[in-house]
Amino acid sequence: MHTLSDYYFSSILDFLQNQGLNTQSVLSAISFNEYVDKNSLQLAPRISLHSYNALLSFASTALNSPLFGFELGKHIRTADYGVLGYLIESSSHLANAIESLLHYDSLVADIGKAHFEQHADTATVRWLPHALCNTQVIQRNMTAWVSVIRQLLNPQLSPTRVEFTESFTSQQIKQLSTWFNCPVKGNAQYNQISFAKAFLALPFKTDNSAINSALKQVSQQQLSEFKSQQNLSEHITVLLMAKSDLQECTLIKTAAAVNLTPRTLQRRLKENHLTFAQLLENERKRRAEILINNTSLIELATLLGFKDQSSFNRAFYRWYGCSPRKYREKT
Repeated sequence: MHTLSDYYFSSILDFLQNQGLNTQSVLSAISFNEYVDKNSLQLAPRISLHSYNALLSFASTALNSPLFGFELGKHIRTADYGVLGYLIESSSHLANAIESLLHYDSLVADIGKAHFEQHADTATVRWLPHALCNTQVIQRNMTAWVSVIRQLLNPQLSPTRVEFTESFTSQQIKQLSTWFNCPVKGNAQYNQISFAKAFLALPFKTDNSAINSALKQVSQQQLSEFKSQQNLSEHITVLLMAKSDLQECTLIKTAAAVNLTPRTLQRRLKENHLTFAQLLENERKRRAEILINNTSLIELATLLGFKDQSSFNRAFYRWYGCSPRKYREKT
């Protein structure tokens, strides 16, 4: 499951509030329900890519701004990156900051991979977003990197070239080029920022080696915990996929299979904004789509672990908006 931190998500809500959009109205408009506690409306520690896409798309439409992600990225603050922001801020120079970004980026958003290349006189940071990331997500990510570095080094600092895989109008390209202060290309092979290699040695005004060292330890601990949570959900998914049928696939039995108590399993999944019920439903839905055309509906309900046909029918309608029989007639 691809996610981002609650503080990175919340920074968008803060920005929108400054634009006159009420936070609760915005969240209701995108049917947001990712809360730790719905009574207090506290956001979960990690927010899904689905909700992130939905929020940026809604904001782009509501503000009539096709370049909303770009505008949002321009106003990024290092604090919006959480611990990683402070780690970058305390770096000695740009090369050190990029190293931290590449290693700990998933703490902020596990929605893509960053790569770094050096050539004779040029260095390039390339971002490979998850396939589901929309154009607003890509705009924000690319713009925010340049904005943060300008804040920490020099407001006049400019890349030599910026490339987007997305399409833009000539007017939008002009707007992007003016802010980046360099040529901007759309419909490119990669989303990437190229800049003079000499920039890598530029010192940060906020250089603090002691704080940087301490923050690296904190970041490494958080990264280990995050990977552990991801590995757990992947492990459970593999266990469910290996079952010949999903009868008796309970929380208690699954927790025992991964050597955890049911309470600990639920807690660790919750930290990654998941539940055992969600993982089981994902596997049921995956199997239903594969088996529905060559399995009787009664047998399919049993294979998917439902106690009766009506429970299966209700779940199927929730997944696809129609009954299993209607779905089979369409395919």
